[in-house]
Amino acid sequence: MKRIILIASALLSQPALAAQCRVDLKNEIHIDEQQVEIHQTNGDTAVFDAENNLYIHGEKIELDDNQQAAVEKYRESMTEYLPRAKAIAREGLTLANDVIDDIAASFDSPEAFDNVKQSMKTFFADLEARYYKDGDLVLPAESFDSMASNWSEDLDKAMEIFNEEFITSAFNAMSEKMSKEGGLNLSQLTEDMAELKQKVEERFSEHSKKIEKETEEFCDSLDDMAEQEQQLHKSIPNLKDYQVFTI
Repeated sequence: MKRIILIASALLSQPALAAQCRVDLKNEIHIDEQQVEIHQTNGDTAVFDAENNLYIHGEKIELDDNQQAAVEKYRESMTEYLPRAKAIAREGLTLANDVIDDIAASFDSPEAFDNVKQSMKTFFADLEARYYKDGDLVLPAESFDSMASNWSEDLDKAMEIFNEEFITSAFNAMSEKMSKEGGLNLSQLTEDMAELKQKVEERFSEHSKKIEKETEEFCDSLDDMAEQEQQLHKSIPNLKDYQVFTI
């Protein structure tokens, strides 16, 4: 049972996302579906709006066609790529819920782990709230190594919540099932748990390969963004103090 719990908990882990990326964030960025803002520590901002206008210190910068095209490409890339981190993390939660449902079904108790699912949902909602403010994705100026450290701490907390509530729920579900069946069949229980363990490990393996591919693609896109930003700054020198990505 303990091994299965640890395997299922590992599905929640996303620190590999940071470990694979080679790009750090030099300035804080705010992103919604259409607009990108770059915030310096002194409060100055560069804003790329939905019409691909550029505002620095609140003043509109006059752009020629080539410069505006560069702004449009940069803004669209930012609004497309960076929120993908949220989607990748969400996949871990979705799969964890699927695994919980499978385990609950094996105990003939489909609602036995609803409290675990709700606790994990609340935990991830609180985690997302750290990076989303008023609907905007907000990423601080920070190294990805530092982010990886923070995410590892979050993972430890998630595993603690998952394990504690899962064990309690599993014990209650197993006790109820044994009571209905009139006694404990150790041989059958061992066989059922072995099959469940194999099934969970297979799903974890499949998910790991998928996540590894997605995180690699995501990190590659950040490298591309860093190169694109360098070209943007050559085209618009006013942005030289608003660098986001450093390699």
